[in-house]
Amino acid sequence: MDTDLSATGRARPRVAVRYGPRCVPVMQLAAAAGGLCDLLWIIDTAVPGMAEMADLLNRFGPIVDLQGMSAEEAVKTLADWEPDGITTYLDAGMVELARMAEKLGLPFHSPATAAALTDKARQRRALADAGLDIPPCFLVRPGQSEPELSAVEAKVGWPAILKPRSAQGSRCTFLVRDGAELEKLLDALGPGRSGMVLEGYLADDPARDGDPYAGYVSVESVVADGVISHLALTGRFPPAENFRETGFFIPASLDAGSRSAVLELATRAIDALGVRTGCLHTEVKFTPDGPRIIEVNGRAGGGVPEMLERAAGASLLDLTLRVALGEPVSIDGPLATERIGYRFFLQPPTVSATVTAIEGINDFTDHALVDTVSVHQGPGAALDWRDGSGNHIVAVVGSTDNEAQLQAAYRLLHQEVTVTYTDVRH
Repeated sequence: MDTDLSATGRARPRVAVRYGPRCVPVMQLAAAAGGLCDLLWIIDTAVPGMAEMADLLNRFGPIVDLQGMSAEEAVKTLADWEPDGITTYLDAGMVELARMAEKLGLPFHSPATAAALTDKARQRRALADAGLDIPPCFLVRPGQSEPELSAVEAKVGWPAILKPRSAQGSRCTFLVRDGAELEKLLDALGPGRSGMVLEGYLADDPARDGDPYAGYVSVESVVADGVISHLALTGRFPPAENFRETGFFIPASLDAGSRSAVLELATRAIDALGVRTGCLHTEVKFTPDGPRIIEVNGRAGGGVPEMLERAAGASLLDLTLRVALGEPVSIDGPLATERIGYRFFLQPPTVSATVTAIEGINDFTDHALVDTVSVHQGPGAALDWRDGSGNHIVAVVGSTDNEAQLQAAYRLLHQEVTVTYTDVRH
């Protein structure tokens, strides 16, 4: 084993990180690990884009490429590196990683918990079995017969949500108002679509009409040996069509009663899924009947590390690595915040098209409340109408002193930056 010895002569611990598309930034994660552990990257170069990432990853630690390996070969290869911990920041491959962690004796989600965290149908059943109030949820299989589909529709009712059984970032997620619209969407997705679920729509809370923010939040948590620490509540601006995120911010703008109710519900959901070790991103919606779980994700939420750092001066990535190493972590949260950390997305229309021009970025970048502006879909990029939040054109990260500044920065993004599209096909 290739070791790195500290001044005490002891080897630094090593954390194996499953890395993939749309994961946390490499340099940000490497910086968090700098004073704590060495990183061992687990990748699969069969996944589009990962081969191009290898050179960058290799600057911050050795790489294990799982391409073409059987499960047994993957475990043996990883065992040769003798990792002290294992973690991931994406949903894909989480069940396989859980099986590897189990065989290596490393703290992580159990395979059963990982399955519930990445399979929406399984998760709904687990939450309902634990007594949580969950909307009806049924599988929609490729090639399902008309009578079977009609039976599912009758049980769910309208409106409903159609989404992949296993996916993230609102990809292929749609509001469906009736059977005709469902049939049209399924036809558009094609016979090669993955397994989907149709679930009851959680109604909006009318008491929040007129609020500048979306009627749902998320709870950012870490769990260390069964000890749950809720670090923050993340608010949102109203989503674009097809539930695509347009803006997050920490802390969420909630009264004390709403905060308490959301945190209690998140705790119940985490317990129901059997989470003992890991990082959680739990989405909760406010309904006329109180807060309800949208879904629980077994990894950090997108953009949350940057927002938490700006709002509270805390490193979520440092905490996830400590949890992976089995260190005790217990935080009486949510953490106190001095500023509002935000991450905004400029979303395209719900079309398949080509980006031809983006204007106004330089003017927006010069704003005092903006830290970084990154273009994710530049001129020449081909957009797919089925893609979710990850298909955004521009991402903006920054912080503000108050909510008035937050709302002003959000409005300014949509006023200053304009995008031109051609070859619009849907």
